[in-house]
Amino acid sequence: MMPVSRFLNRLSRDPRHDTLLASPAFQFTLVILLALSFYFSKLGGHGLATWDDCYYAEKAKEILQTGDWLTMRYNREPIFDNPPFYMWLAALSFKIFGVTDYAAKFPSALMGVLTVALTFVLGRRWFDAWTGFLAAFVLATTPTFNKYARHAMLDVTLTFFVTLALFSFVLALEKDRRYFLLWGTAIAISVLIKSVLGLFPLFISLAYLLLCKNFKTFVSPYFCSGIVIAFALGGFWYLHQWLLFGEDFLRVHFGWLILQRGFQMQPEPWYAHLSYLKDLLIYYWPWLPLLLLGSFYMLKNAKAREPIPLLLMLWLAGYLFILSVMQARRLWYLMPIFPAAAIVAAHALHRILSPRAKLIFAQAVLALLVVSNIAVNATPLQIESEREKDIRMLAPYVRHFGNAGARVLGFRKDYHSLNNALLFYSDHAAAPIMQSSEELRTAMQAAHTVLCVMELSSWQALQNEMPGIFVIKQTEKLVLIANRALDASAVKTWR
Repeated sequence: MMPVSRFLNRLSRDPRHDTLLASPAFQFTLVILLALSFYFSKLGGHGLATWDDCYYAEKAKEILQTGDWLTMRYNREPIFDNPPFYMWLAALSFKIFGVTDYAAKFPSALMGVLTVALTFVLGRRWFDAWTGFLAAFVLATTPTFNKYARHAMLDVTLTFFVTLALFSFVLALEKDRRYFLLWGTAIAISVLIKSVLGLFPLFISLAYLLLCKNFKTFVSPYFCSGIVIAFALGGFWYLHQWLLFGEDFLRVHFGWLILQRGFQMQPEPWYAHLSYLKDLLIYYWPWLPLLLLGSFYMLKNAKAREPIPLLLMLWLAGYLFILSVMQARRLWYLMPIFPAAAIVAAHALHRILSPRAKLIFAQAVLALLVVSNIAVNATPLQIESEREKDIRMLAPYVRHFGNAGARVLGFRKDYHSLNNALLFYSDHAAAPIMQSSEELRTAMQAAHTVLCVMELSSWQALQNEMPGIFVIKQTEKLVLIANRALDASAVKTWR
């Protein structure tokens, strides 16, 4: 078989090869195949992280169990922290693929690919074809974006709709005002994914219009219709929940989640609010130098009120500023800036590379696609660690005996770190979580069957104090005990 390097070398001497590498259609196909490879290869079979994948996946699973698509539930109780859109996508995925970790992550991986595609289109339309190709490649290989596209979390899906909203905004200004209707719809969906954080594209759009002194757009019928769509379509779920649950919904969603958790947690020193910048400095490699250089170029043009550079700078700065004043700071909250960052970095890379170097770069991307697919899909190489392996091993026993009426407890575990995964994999939560050995001994003396999940080290310290307790299943880190001997021969294990 001809080595890949020799094959590519032979192609590089063929003029038709240069034409192919410079073709936007070929470049688009190349980055989409690369994104599909990165985000979908071996996506399932390794479990879900208890934070936050299992938490969202459990809500999606309970949509199918209850048939209620509006009120999210956790352990069969209404819960008001997250809007429902990602859970809707995951529930649809479960209907198609079954309730698996692959199905839970499928919507995020799909939205990751679509965001790469949209970034290509943005870069090409706003600058040129090479910028589109380079921007899509930068986004597809951004480590943080790559990582969370393979998680059952909200942020990559949010990123797609934020990007769609801002692209529609530019199309409405430059091409056809009717795109404001798509702009409003994308904002509405963003709100249904991440609550008030979904309003960022609206704020960025308004800031752009004000800085450009484009006041006539504010009275455009289509712009006003887009605003109405954003608040009506995005707000219907919130209205429904308020009418159904009243103050409980307002207190949890807006009082605790938005105000208390978002802005009023423990006061921190001023420099802690710059942690997003620190995270970018640490994790946005290898593209950070190009982002800084591209930002320098963009800022010069933004000061001259050039529309696209100004919008890109508002996109980046708006998120960095608002999120940096929040108390709840996580790297993945920055996800919606990555398409803009990719375009800015690609703009700098485009200016640096010579025409010949760009062709070589495209050839290297083709080689990366071939080599990475062979390395990942044709070998036993594992690209993800096992998630919640111990819980997945205990879950069949908890499900089997829990369905037969056993009470399930926990011992000295954080409620959600244990139960997010246990609920998803077994349909039973360990509740309450006992803290003292006296409480546990009393609970295990009940006349009915009682199960308890605990750390193996905790059981080793307690077992001499608790005679008559049976070990049902032991894993590397956890143990499931019961207050009576149980026949586990009929339990279907996870493998």
